[in-house]
Amino acid sequence: MRKIFLTLISFYFAGISLASNTLFKQANDLYLQEKYEDAILLYDSIHQSSLVSADLYYNMGNTYYKLQDWPQSILYFERALKLNRNHEDARFNLDLAQLKIVDKIEAIPSLFIEKWYNSFIYIFIIDTWAILCIVLLWLSFLVFTIKKLLFYKFPKNLFTILFVLTILSFVFANSNFKQIIQKNAIIFSSSVVVKSAPSYNSNDLFSLHAGSKIHILDQIGDWIHISVVNGNKGWMLKENCIEI
Repeated sequence: MRKIFLTLISFYFAGISLASNTLFKQANDLYLQEKYEDAILLYDSIHQSSLVSADLYYNMGNTYYKLQDWPQSILYFERALKLNRNHEDARFNLDLAQLKIVDKIEAIPSLFIEKWYNSFIYIFIIDTWAILCIVLLWLSFLVFTIKKLLFYKFPKNLFTILFVLTILSFVFANSNFKQIIQKNAIIFSSSVVVKSAPSYNSNDLFSLHAGSKIHILDQIGDWIHISVVNGNKGWMLKENCIEI
């Protein structure tokens, strides 16, 4: 009975995957035929079935770009990069889409060491860093145990090197994880006034427009505390944005 159940489950998911691939190909064909509204309907049906991928989001971003829907285009390019930080085509097209929006917000310049660190942690995805950490931890434990119990002479400082590499891989995995779980969003309202407090009666600080990216720091009721890359912070209603 269990074998039959597992077989049916396998066929079910295989069928979903096959249907998804068929829809994806059909959507790509419609895109090439410049039938962008029809293409986005098929892409969205795949998205609604939760069979998402960086390439799906990338194609959706391209389609919305052709429809001149800049906020949607930016949203899906950002989602593609969230799944695959090394998707160079998505990054390039995201830069193009950001040229189309009102806000041109310049980020606070990063220190060289910060840029180097951020580029290094994205060499591998979080799963790879986690696996590497576990493997190095077991190797460290194995070397330590053999050395103590069998008095086997390993190369000098091998245990120390392995242990340091284990700690570093854990730190990189943790940094990668924090980047993934942080809440970012794209403004979808044509114009949003950012307030000094979560209240309509609070002072106006600055304005943001459709397509701008924000980082969500906190939430109180319908209000979210946000920051932008230039360091500005304030409060706005969550209904004005969509999370990446």
